[in-house]
Amino acid sequence: MKKDILNKEAMQPNNNTLALDRTILANERTYAAWIRTGFASLATGLGVERFMLNTIPLWSIHSIATLLLLFSAASFILAGWRYHHLRVKLENIDVDMVPMLVIRMISLTLAACAFIAIVVLLKIAG
Repeated sequence: MKKDILNKEAMQPNNNTLALDRTILANERTYAAWIRTGFASLATGLGVERFMLNTIPLWSIHSIATLLLLFSAASFILAGWRYHHLRVKLENIDVDMVPMLVIRMISLTLAACAFIAIVVLLKIAG
């Protein structure tokens, strides 16, 4: 009976490990929230450009769409920056996290897509 109790205690994670796991998961949720915000802004900017024609002056449509696309790119870049900010604090701790290279590649690729959309939008406007 005593042996079973010792085995159960050995299997239980300590409070520090659980707190670190919650911190890492919160960081990943925050990253995902920034990415979702960027996608929503990107889709809205492209939607304004596509569906608002003949409703308001063309220059204002291009301005609104460009601002939304810039906000989208900023959201993608800030997502990676925020993730990296906490990751640096936890670097010396042995916990499993998404590799920073993956986070950087995702963030920079999405930001590049937003900038390409801006360039295409400006070519269409000009």
